[in-house]
Amino acid sequence: MRIPDKHKKSFKISQSPNGDFNFLVCKIDNKSPFTFLRFSDGEMEIIRNEELVIKEGEIIWSKGKIKHSYPNFDFKTFSPESNSDLRADLIESAEFKSDYYIKGVPTQHNNAILDRNLMVELNGNSEENLTFADLLLNENFIKFRKIILPKLIENSEVYYVGNFRAAPSSVSVSWKHIQVPDNLFLNYQQTKKEILEKLIKIPINSIVLLSASSLSNILAHQLFLVRSDLIVLDVGTSIHDLVGLQGGIREYHLLLEPYTTKTFIKKIRYKFNKSYKLKW
Repeated sequence: MRIPDKHKKSFKISQSPNGDFNFLVCKIDNKSPFTFLRFSDGEMEIIRNEELVIKEGEIIWSKGKIKHSYPNFDFKTFSPESNSDLRADLIESAEFKSDYYIKGVPTQHNNAILDRNLMVELNGNSEENLTFADLLLNENFIKFRKIILPKLIENSEVYYVGNFRAAPSSVSVSWKHIQVPDNLFLNYQQTKKEILEKLIKIPINSIVLLSASSLSNILAHQLFLVRSDLIVLDVGTSIHDLVGLQGGIREYHLLLEPYTTKTFIKKIRYKFNKSYKLKW
C-alpha cells in the first residue's frame, strides 16, 4: 500500500510543458513520493527489439550507422538475441500504471509521433500520467537547474545512481553514489540485483536520482513496487557537467555556455529549432 498523499486530489499530468514541470516542483516541495522515468530513443529501439550499439565514433540502430562520438560511459550494446530479459523488464516498466508513476515519452518535437503512439498503446491506450521525456530538458532545462536542482541539493538523503566515474559529492557532500559500471547490459541481471538491493535499504523519504541509461527505467519501476515512500527522478544527463562527466554532448548543454558572439548565435538557432519547444 502506498503512503497517502494529501495532495492526491490535485494530481494531474496534462502533457503541458509548464504545468507538468510545476507538478514535479509541487511534489518535491511537499515531499510527496512519486516516480518520474524517461523513455528516449534508445529505450524505444529496445522496446521495438532493434539492435542498438553505441561505441567509439559510431551508433548502430534501426536507421543504420551514424558517426557520432559519445564518451565511454555512454557505450552500450543491446542484442535482441542476448538481452531479451532486459527488454521484457523495460516493457513491464512501460506498461505499468499508477497515479504516482509518471512516464516521459518521445513526442512530436522529437519527430517521434510513432514512438509516442506506441507508448500510449502500452499505457492501455491512455495518455494518463504520460508526459514528455524531455520534461527537464530543452525549454525547461534552465528552469530545472534553477528551480528543481537547488531543492535536491537542500535534501540530506539523496542517492545518485550513475556511472562509477561520476562525483555527485561535488554537487552536495551529502549526496551518496550508487555506482553503475560501463556497458551495463553485458552483466544486466547482476548489476540490477546489486543496485536494487542497495536502494531498497535507503532511509525512508529519500530522493533517488537515476542516470543509468535504460536501467533507470527498470530500476524506477521495480523500486516503485517495494518502496512507496521515495521520490525517484530520472535526471538522465542533465547534471553530467556538475558530477564530473563529459558535458556539452547534448544540444541543451549549449544553454549553459556563457554568452559570446559565437554562442549567442548558436543559442538563438537552437531556440528556434523544432526540438527546443516541447510539443505533444
